[in-house]
Amino acid sequence: MPAASTDTLKVGDKAPEFTLIAANRVGTISLNEVLSGGPAIIEFLRGTW
Repeated sequence: MPAASTDTLKVGDKAPEFTLIAANRVGTISLNEVLSGGPAIIEFLRGTW
């Protein structure tokens, strides 16, 4: 389900929960899954490979 808001996050903001298609394995991965292992840095890259 898309986020209700399109406001840009600022440094220190809490990221909303999201689920994405896993790039390196079958299935999906959620922010909560990643955070269950401890703090995380999330980087979104634009462009083509």
